[in-house]
Amino acid sequence: MSFTTLEENRLEEVCAVVDAYTAERREKILVHAAKIKDLEAQRLAALSASEKDRLTREIRDLSPFDPANFNPPFEHSHAPYLAGILIEDDDPRIGRKHFLFGKQGLMDSQSNAVIIDWRKAAISKLYYEYEEGEEYEETIVNRERTGRIEKKIAYGISGRKLQTIQTGTGTLVKQNGAWKEVGKTTTMTQKEAAGDYRMVDIVSLISPAQFELITRQHKGCLYLTGGAGSGKTTVALHRLSYLMYNFPESLRPERCLVVMFNRSLRDYVAQTSRELLTSKLPVDTFHSWADRALRSLGLPVKFSISAGRNLGSLKKKAGMHRALMEHAQRTDWGQGENPLQDLAGFYANAPLLEQHLGKNREVRELAETGKRMLQEGVDLAFDDAGVLLRLVQLRGGERRIPGVLNWYDHILIDEAQDLSLIELKCLEAANDSSHRSLTVCADERQKILDFVDARGFAHFQLDLNEQGVTSGQLTVSYRSTRQIMDLAARVSGRAVEHVMSSGPEPRFHAFQTQEEALAKLTSSIAALLAREPHSLTAVICRYKKDAEKVFAALKAIEGVRLQTSNMTFTPGVVVTNVHQVKGLEFSGVILWNPSGRSYPKTELGKNLLYVAITRASNRLAVYHHEALSPLFQQSFHLR
Repeated sequence: MSFTTLEENRLEEVCAVVDAYTAERREKILVHAAKIKDLEAQRLAALSASEKDRLTREIRDLSPFDPANFNPPFEHSHAPYLAGILIEDDDPRIGRKHFLFGKQGLMDSQSNAVIIDWRKAAISKLYYEYEEGEEYEETIVNRERTGRIEKKIAYGISGRKLQTIQTGTGTLVKQNGAWKEVGKTTTMTQKEAAGDYRMVDIVSLISPAQFELITRQHKGCLYLTGGAGSGKTTVALHRLSYLMYNFPESLRPERCLVVMFNRSLRDYVAQTSRELLTSKLPVDTFHSWADRALRSLGLPVKFSISAGRNLGSLKKKAGMHRALMEHAQRTDWGQGENPLQDLAGFYANAPLLEQHLGKNREVRELAETGKRMLQEGVDLAFDDAGVLLRLVQLRGGERRIPGVLNWYDHILIDEAQDLSLIELKCLEAANDSSHRSLTVCADERQKILDFVDARGFAHFQLDLNEQGVTSGQLTVSYRSTRQIMDLAARVSGRAVEHVMSSGPEPRFHAFQTQEEALAKLTSSIAALLAREPHSLTAVICRYKKDAEKVFAALKAIEGVRLQTSNMTFTPGVVVTNVHQVKGLEFSGVILWNPSGRSYPKTELGKNLLYVAITRASNRLAVYHHEALSPLFQQSFHLR
């Protein structure tokens, strides 16, 4: 029997076990429900009080044994497993054995493990930490096990059909009913095959370095860093999944929180968070979470886009948090008093603000805003949410306030380098102080918000160090090709990391006028969509107004969409701005007119251009009608 036939038969057998388990579970639930219903009918018909009491006790005693509670549904029948290993154990009672790993464990009717949950690290480490042909020596279920890994397999299954089989010797893909050997598959090829470009889980692709970080201790803080495409967010999500599975009493889904950089990134991970984690776990942006937390306190908060328009950078300075802490220490504020008045009093204290933020126009303007708030009340700016919430937390002391203070079992903070010190301290305080548990993902060279004081993140790091933070660095780039990463290194001055794939060189197209560039872009996009209807390409502009102008030239082409706020991840061409694509990835990227005006030779310019370039997985093209940013010409050097 051929290898592929053996694996297809294996899938059929596993699916049969899934169906048998599902049918047996359904039957048990129906039998239990019928028994409860019969007892309830008997209780209704009973004439004596003692008989009613007896039946009530019987119903109560039976209720905890509802099969629906202790026989969870198997939720991954469309793709029951994702990885497997064939081992030759030195113990003859085990011998040659094939293990399957999936996002959920499954037992057959004889209580044999058919699928092992990948989060059972004692066994799954054989898959993640060893290569084909290696000998293993591990303690599994308190027994020393030795043997050899004969084969590691990553399965691509969709709709109960085996589509790809990847081993150490290559990848087999089933096309038109026949198996063919192709190059190594990646997460992007998975997305292209599915026509869905949201984040995919990496259960079958986790590297030994990633597995070590995922299975780190759950107490304290883990700080994850690494370059673009190294998998920080994905590893952090898998780590949270691992922790919730192995420590269910300490990390309850409804008491965990995932905070993403913006709504696009939040939507990007939404599907993964539901399938890998649970629908009970909230995934949010900082401002949406802060707004929800404030409303849970019953505060009549109304935010306005126009309010405090010129004061956002002031409120995100590191000194603002120091001033806020001093305000809370100096002033008394009784429980039950209005926090909005407390905030107004803080803003109105010009000498305190000047002490920590300096004497300048913005400070004077904020103090005047505070006085107006005290006298008549004004709408709050969105940047006030973090300040107000942090003030409420400081007034709360050691109390536990649902959703606000000392509440969450674990908080995952993504792209932390672009949050202010006040926002970071808000999240830290929302974590249960009795068993601090945080995962913080950051890359300071991908900081793209110039109005957020970078010193705030540095202060936050020092605070974490004092609490005993452990660090992990991801050094392998899985997203972009070597050619794309070489260009990213040149513009950023960042060392080239180990890159997993290779591809075509980035292409540069220069034009005399904007009109000529747009005309060529239009014809190129039309040809691309006709040639690759299942790919997802981003035209990344520096500013929203540029994206709107480019889209106006392309909008007649079916499959092109403008997305400068929420993002959808179906195939086509997305015209967007650089701030919207943080953390996302695309089959190809067209970088629109990256001039020196758009990307100056500054730290922010470097970071923005680095982010834009590294969104591309396979193809990168640059269309420009102005002189390119001098960042493209700078020599590569290590910093």
